[in-house]
Amino acid sequence: MYRSLLTLFLLLIFNTIGQAQSYLSYGLAFNGHEAVAEKRTAFEIATEKPLCFSGTIRLEFDLNFVSYNHIYFGYILRIINDNQNIDLIYDQKTSLFRVISGQHFFNISFSCDAWKLYNEWNRVSITMDLEKKQISLAVNNKSVGSSTFSFKGNCFKFLYGANDDERFHTRDIPPMRIKDIRIFQDEQLNCHWPLEEVADTLCYDDVRQEPAKVKNGVWLKPGHQYWKTIGSFQMNGNAVVAFDQRNEQLLLTGIDSIVTYDLRQQQHARTAKAAGQENILIGCQSIYDTLSNQLYNVYIDQKKVAVYSPEHPQWTTTFPDTILTEFWHANKFISPVDTALYIVGGYGQLKYKNVVQRWQPRTGKWELLSAGGNFFPPRYLAGLGLNASGDTAFILGGYGSMTGDQMLDPRGYYDLFAFDVRSRTFRKRFSLDSVYGSFTFANSLIIDAKRRQYYGLVFSKDSFNSRLQLIQGSLDRPVYKLTATTIPYSFYDVQSFADLYYAPGVGKLIAVTLLYDDQELRQRKTNVNVYTIDFPPLDLGPVEEKTSGSKELLSKWLIFILLFFVLAIGALWWRFRKVVLQKGRETDVANKVEKVEGESEAELPQTVTAPLAEAPYSEELTTPENEPSEVPEALRSCIRLFGPFQAFNSEGEELTGLFTPLMKELLLLILIYTVRTGQGITADELNEILWNGKSAKDAKNNRSVNLAKLKSILEKIGNCMVNKKSVYWQFQYTEDNFYLDYERFVSLTRRKAAIDRPFIAELLKVVETGAFLAKTEYDWLDDIKAEVSNAVIDLSLGYLNEDTQVGEDPEFVIRVTNAVFLFDRLNEEALEYKCKSLIQLKRYSLANNTYEKFVKDYRDIYGDEFYKSFNDVIR
Repeated sequence: MYRSLLTLFLLLIFNTIGQAQSYLSYGLAFNGHEAVAEKRTAFEIATEKPLCFSGTIRLEFDLNFVSYNHIYFGYILRIINDNQNIDLIYDQKTSLFRVISGQHFFNISFSCDAWKLYNEWNRVSITMDLEKKQISLAVNNKSVGSSTFSFKGNCFKFLYGANDDERFHTRDIPPMRIKDIRIFQDEQLNCHWPLEEVADTLCYDDVRQEPAKVKNGVWLKPGHQYWKTIGSFQMNGNAVVAFDQRNEQLLLTGIDSIVTYDLRQQQHARTAKAAGQENILIGCQSIYDTLSNQLYNVYIDQKKVAVYSPEHPQWTTTFPDTILTEFWHANKFISPVDTALYIVGGYGQLKYKNVVQRWQPRTGKWELLSAGGNFFPPRYLAGLGLNASGDTAFILGGYGSMTGDQMLDPRGYYDLFAFDVRSRTFRKRFSLDSVYGSFTFANSLIIDAKRRQYYGLVFSKDSFNSRLQLIQGSLDRPVYKLTATTIPYSFYDVQSFADLYYAPGVGKLIAVTLLYDDQELRQRKTNVNVYTIDFPPLDLGPVEEKTSGSKELLSKWLIFILLFFVLAIGALWWRFRKVVLQKGRETDVANKVEKVEGESEAELPQTVTAPLAEAPYSEELTTPENEPSEVPEALRSCIRLFGPFQAFNSEGEELTGLFTPLMKELLLLILIYTVRTGQGITADELNEILWNGKSAKDAKNNRSVNLAKLKSILEKIGNCMVNKKSVYWQFQYTEDNFYLDYERFVSLTRRKAAIDRPFIAELLKVVETGAFLAKTEYDWLDDIKAEVSNAVIDLSLGYLNEDTQVGEDPEFVIRVTNAVFLFDRLNEEALEYKCKSLIQLKRYSLANNTYEKFVKDYRDIYGDEFYKSFNDVIR
């Protein structure tokens, strides 16, 4: 009784939590360059009547990009102020977000971690101070720059993506998503467009009901609620299905071909390749081994496995006709712990199975394992999912009997077992209450380790015209809920199969149903249906959801039981408190008696008061007074040498275009020699490098003329100059009003300090913008570039090799390795650290993509194949 009440109480909480998390799955997606111009998406605020403000305006919105597109360049946002524009654009060439106005770049740009950019929401905040005439930008609550700007009035339009404005018309937009657009005036919320809609071309803000127009919009929320059919066709023979997790490809095998669905392809996702296999037995199952990049068709009864490799596109064997399998709907998984294939349970010949079988791909050996731990009742039609490390399989539900005999009390199971690969033991975690009626599972579970949840497909086995329903549950508590719409499923034991897969890179769940023709037919075919839904799935809203009378009754009972449960807890607490008080009084009386009989008060131990705990120590990287700090939020003139050469004045205007090739080289010679040696460069050295072959007089004249031009350009930049001291030409600047990233780099690398995380974090701030003087090539510069590269690589890898706690923050390790790749794209140590960190974060496809790009670059540069496999790199 108490257990059932607790379960229903937890169920109510779980449903509430699930609804609270729905903010992850709404917003507006934009059609970018992958769509024709007239189909690209626009979201326009205040086009009819501009919004007018005073004081300080802050525009906030959440942004991310859609994965696996070719072109990402374009306008994210255009803010129109009278006849001038403030644009936030994405520069695909440099992978930077940049702010521009008219024909000028502001000194505001930033990059974003690739994983966060494509898989999480990133909060962008643009602040416009109308009184101070300043614009600033922050990303994920971190300032990335500011600039002065002369606003022409206080009224604005806000245009996301494409727009048809007469003056600022554009169709160049990246494939992006936005949500939760907020406008604050002097920190007071003025407008809020959540973008939670599921349709419509007009939406209103929650505060003032200001309208916004949507053109060619793709609303995100329905994609998380409704399954979408992406394929419905027939295949010859008894088709089987598998999923390549690394490349996010669905593989359907028939007797004459393999059909592939590449989930990363926006268009032409489905392809077919001829691959003959004389026979696929009904009851055969397929699984893709990402460790060896091979596809297996497994027939358990004969202990035979047919292998297909993309490198050698043919099957290694076929299966002769035989009796029906004894392992219908068995569960399977490949564990990276021992690279073996495991088969669990199944049903056939009136017997339910609970055996665990193992096949070793390297030796071809089959084993029947002796499993210990809790008794695992024989069953089939269960769901199985593997944890992130691959050492534990979770098995949920199914249908079977305690003895395995179909004639002796068959029943549905709703228990969750964990099978430990290393110890070969089952452990029962808990049992679910079947409050939604009886159900069985499609073959696989999806394990969401981050949220300690699982997803599966359930259905009633008692009807041919059944329906698959997505279930979401907890790995730690016996609670679950049904979510999203249903999928039609024709179920007949010996002629049907269903499975569920997850493609994290594109953020989709994939469901597949197979229905086989009658086995007596000469030309057998399989009806295949493929469905997708965006992850995480969402419940239907109250308007869309058709609630049956039984569910309404269940809701009323839940409320009644919850109230009863609260009252029962209150009564128990009151009774417990009464007992404690009574025992306390009895204890006081006993203590007084003991005191009178035996001890005096002076003999009692003295009370010791513990000292207050000290505040936790916060370790920060301190900067000596004689060293410039990192770029402050206030504007400064600056010259950047990491990444492409750039120069900005104190107003944020980019003046790089003022430098002719000769001016640029002259400046770099003086600047780099000054910072590197502390002295500068002599006139003779300048003549030898820049005017070699000219007479002394001509060289002097050229030097004088060009130094005068250079001084004029530096005056426009401000707070810096070139000056002659003794025999050396030097680059000089005022520290408080000028930032030079190369000087910051040199001061860091020469500092005699521990190479710890704060030090590396400071170093990354400098070097993450790009390689030193990228795309700038001079003979005299080669040794200096090598010096900078060696310093970055040695310091970064030294930190990764020596810091024992580096593995606790894989995100930071990836930042460090990305910095190394900027200077040495074929660094093998960085490859190993990055791939291992991506695996630790469960970003398997990104790890594989990193490895494949490295292999391609290695082949292009050395003309040879890289000698390490992916498994060798991550081992």
